[in-house]
Amino acid sequence: MRWLLSLWFTPIAILVTWLVLASRDLSFGLFFLTRDFYDLVFSIYAQTLGIPAEELPPLVVRALIVDSAIVLGLYALRRRKRIQALVMQAYSKLSSSARAASAESLSSAP
Repeated sequence: MRWLLSLWFTPIAILVTWLVLASRDLSFGLFFLTRDFYDLVFSIYAQTLGIPAEELPPLVVRALIVDSAIVLGLYALRRRKRIQALVMQAYSKLSSSARAASAESLSSAP
């Protein structure tokens, strides 16, 4: 599961970094981080899809959020049994210590 998360996270992190840096034109001397390249990529993508280029960045961000939610939801479902076991173990320890404390208070009462 860790491999899946790392294989998912690496390209997403690269894409988000590119989106943020290129949209703000923080190029550091690299052409692919310039606003011109950013606009070129989204204009080509918009022509391919047949929609205006201004509508694409919010769609990409929404797609990244939905994909992230799906992957993290699958990860949470996978980890659910372990988390449930830890919660039940902690609950049983708390309830047993509470029972012991109430038994002591009952035995010390006159």
